[in-house]
Amino acid sequence: MTSDCGHLRRLADAFLDGELPPDTSEDVGRHLESCPDCGHDMAARRDLRDRLRRGFDASESLQPRPEFASELAARLRPADAPVSRRSVLRSWWALAAGVLIAAGGGVVIRRAQERSKLAALARLAAGDHQNCAIAIHLDERPVPMDQAGRRYGLPYRALTDFVPPTPKPARVLDRHACVYQGHRFAHVVFEHQDGPASLLVIDAPPPSEPQIEAEEDGLQVVSLPAGRFSAFLVIRDPNPDAVRRLAESCVAPLANRLS
Repeated sequence: MTSDCGHLRRLADAFLDGELPPDTSEDVGRHLESCPDCGHDMAARRDLRDRLRRGFDASESLQPRPEFASELAARLRPADAPVSRRSVLRSWWALAAGVLIAAGGGVVIRRAQERSKLAALARLAAGDHQNCAIAIHLDERPVPMDQAGRRYGLPYRALTDFVPPTPKPARVLDRHACVYQGHRFAHVVFEHQDGPASLLVIDAPPPSEPQIEAEEDGLQVVSLPAGRFSAFLVIRDPNPDAVRRLAESCVAPLANRLS
């Protein structure tokens, strides 16, 4: 194993969590493209994480008591600023450990802040649309979607040729991975009513159904489930019903791609 490979293995968790500085993340991505052994190792790590997450979410025995979820939701404040996935996981595991001690068994993890987190992500998606699809004001250069698919796996790999199912055939203007305020999105830019619209996908717990999260000056942001990911449709359209129908039409194709 070369020194580069050993160094990458030490950075693997931070890379998968999206916590590396942009330059370091670029270096890791280039190494993965040139080293099959590290690419296989990273894919195995990502697959293990996905399996653990799906198993954890699907287990009925790991669900909290309803009254605990209500108490937790009342205690927790809405997330006003983005937080790293690692810090969220640390907080959840610390909470679970405390409940294990107090209750004598069972792991308690509940998405008590789902709505506030979705609202925060929706604001980020709108900002990414304004600073990436409309004007380029990003701290990190976007990565073409095919390269992002090789580097990061899902959801980027599944969106290399995805076309939003609009009533008329959509013309895709660009597709890439981009970072906005520390959050990495898979970003498909397409034309809608003579202007750009965005479909953004991020590795975050999905909503249960499409829902308009923000609406201002004709720009609407709709959250929607995309398999185990969250997706956001950012579109300028004065007709919220038409926007909701478009979001709903994206759910099944995205789930098929990202399952």
